[in-house]
Amino acid sequence: MTERVAIVSLAGRFPGAGADLGRFWDHIAGAVDGSREVPPGRWRLPPERCSDPRIANPDTVYSARGYYLDPFDPDLTGLDLEHGLVGALDPLFHLVLDVGNRAWRGAKTDAVDRTRVGVVLGNICLPTDSANAICRAVLGPKLGLPSEPVPHPLNRYVAGLPAGLLAKGLKLGGGSFTLDAACASSLYAIKLACDELLAGRADAMLAGGASRPDCQYTQMGFAQLRALAPSGRCAPFDTRADGLVVGEGAGVFVLKRLSDALKHGDTVHAVVAGAGLSNDMHGNLLAPAKEGQLRAMRAAYARAGWRPQDADLIECHATGTPVGDAVEFDSLRELWGDSGWEPGRCAIGSVKSTVGHLLTGAGAAALTKVLLALKAETLPPQANFAEPASGLRYANGPFRVLTRAEPWARRAPLDPRRAAVSGFGFGGVNAHLLIEEWTGVPQKPAPRGDTGPVPRLATPEQVWAAPVGRGPGGADPIAVVGVAAHVGPWADARALQEHLLSGETSRPVPKANGWALAHAPCPPGFYIDELKLPIDRFRIPPKEIAETLPQQLLALQVAAAALDDAGRADPETAPAGDAPTTGVFLGLGLDPNTTNFHLRWSVIAAGADPATAGPPLTANRTMGALGSIAASRVARAFHFGGPSHTVCSEDGSGARAVELGVRALRAHELDRVLVGGVDLAGDPRLVLPGAVRLPGEGAVVLVLKRLADAERAGDRVYAVIRGVGVAADPKTALKRAAADAAAPVASAVPFEAVSDVGRRAPRPVRCRS
Repeated sequence: MTERVAIVSLAGRFPGAGADLGRFWDHIAGAVDGSREVPPGRWRLPPERCSDPRIANPDTVYSARGYYLDPFDPDLTGLDLEHGLVGALDPLFHLVLDVGNRAWRGAKTDAVDRTRVGVVLGNICLPTDSANAICRAVLGPKLGLPSEPVPHPLNRYVAGLPAGLLAKGLKLGGGSFTLDAACASSLYAIKLACDELLAGRADAMLAGGASRPDCQYTQMGFAQLRALAPSGRCAPFDTRADGLVVGEGAGVFVLKRLSDALKHGDTVHAVVAGAGLSNDMHGNLLAPAKEGQLRAMRAAYARAGWRPQDADLIECHATGTPVGDAVEFDSLRELWGDSGWEPGRCAIGSVKSTVGHLLTGAGAAALTKVLLALKAETLPPQANFAEPASGLRYANGPFRVLTRAEPWARRAPLDPRRAAVSGFGFGGVNAHLLIEEWTGVPQKPAPRGDTGPVPRLATPEQVWAAPVGRGPGGADPIAVVGVAAHVGPWADARALQEHLLSGETSRPVPKANGWALAHAPCPPGFYIDELKLPIDRFRIPPKEIAETLPQQLLALQVAAAALDDAGRADPETAPAGDAPTTGVFLGLGLDPNTTNFHLRWSVIAAGADPATAGPPLTANRTMGALGSIAASRVARAFHFGGPSHTVCSEDGSGARAVELGVRALRAHELDRVLVGGVDLAGDPRLVLPGAVRLPGEGAVVLVLKRLADAERAGDRVYAVIRGVGVAADPKTALKRAAADAAAPVASAVPFEAVSDVGRRAPRPVRCRS
């Protein structure tokens, strides 16, 4: 049998509406713009100290308007968590726990085996209020800032732990992780959750996205990128559009297979019909490319069996930046073609005009809007739209932006209403999600029609039409065909191999760099004190290299070495060097160096010399500190067009990246993947609050292919991955990996290298394969 995925519950918390989705819909239906000035106390450097009308002036912003959440007490009803602990954690944790808990309680869960439920959320890898507070406490006193108590050490783990705590509180055993695919993150999370359900590895999933970083950082960063709207108003597709406005919030959805949802008596808010993911292969990290957007959209329609013209509503990514909106509009026009539609047939819009750009939570806000529009049977208007921007092929075209709500009628009595949601992010990360109303009558896919060239991976017979419950041992074995590493003092894989296999003990030593402001000495560990990067290899300007955090540069360097080891040639590579079926999954956590800028602003606020606290945030430093860009830099450097993003499950991040790569290869979505992890964990802001013993730093990247493909190509095969398993505890994860490999559990040999290479946390997560 084939299956569909049902959305059976949703919850959110959005600017101007809080947790009230009814109010959220009223604002959308009324075309309300919810932007406002930054609330008092939210910025360490107050607006009166940093406002400046000059564009991209250091340590200043030219607009303090945004879409901000009001303070709230999280709904922890039924969560198996100590409330005192939760109270000591950052507002980001409160946001994820509150919204995720309410979403779970809205579904029928009595018949669900919680050991087969997982969590995957989009979450931006940027500093939070509490991460900044750790920075002030650990490094601030030597700069003249007052001494402060160090916040709870769990506040170091703002990237992956929020999803982990939600899973723990709900007693879910299917594992959890977050991902940063920039502005496409929420839609990536939905797609990956659907994969788990359709493959039979889970019976329910919580998926969505959240964004609640330090709002001064995002305001300063987008001001430096010249992307922030000077008007303080988000006006997608409008002639007055002058940039984006940042928002914060979260949306979480409970997903089940449709058959299970009907059996359990759930409310089916909609059915996920298809999804397409891609990464731009050309352009730069800031400029979107139509080619990548079209590949994602065409893949989604091919998997759903839709024609583009089947959609009545398209919730666009549309941030209000004139260049980005024009590229997206042009992509849609090319997708729809020049015929086969009536003028104004499809309504388009963007929820960002009401709640702002929620970054990694943007897709969650967009999907929530579409689900509420289906419920209300109403095509929603868009705030701040009066006249289409010049240059758009808008007149007499298939799309129209509504200025007032209209009834959403079905095309025929039993035809479902259909909608699309787009997410196109920094670094060229693209996602397109297709949503269909559940009428109670199963729909048969129509002939696809001509939407243009479709990647080979995006056929309806594969991936989303795959049978549920494939038997154990039936999956493709995966070959490791390339290996590279730089771990501590071992600068390449050969040196690391000799160290690990020699049986000799290496002496850990303190880190030389980065500890000058720390209030305690550096413990011995395995550190990288110096990183050398050839400035002529990756076509990155020297100034940009100098302003990029070492975490990104280390990942890029090791990825290049892994490709060299595997041999750059790819059988699917186009003549231009493009590799549309190669992707990158990279595990990492928040780099504490992203909090350096908050430290600088704190020094300015105290009236001291900011030069003592490091350089200001610039456009290059903004991009060089975004977690998602670590994977995007690799994809862009080598023209990879497959999904490429970062993954965080804290100490299990690299292992989750490997698992995602194996799944994508087995599903024939990709033909080659780079997987691995990077962490420069010897920073005092990570080591001291958690009293980490024997810290370690480094990066490891593997190149994976299906074994049959590797043998056909004559690749050197280092090892074969036959099974992967994920769970909330090591024993269950091992059992699932053994079942996946059709091998006895006793055949697995435990391996742990903490004593040889160091660790990131006091209690490392043990992974077995």
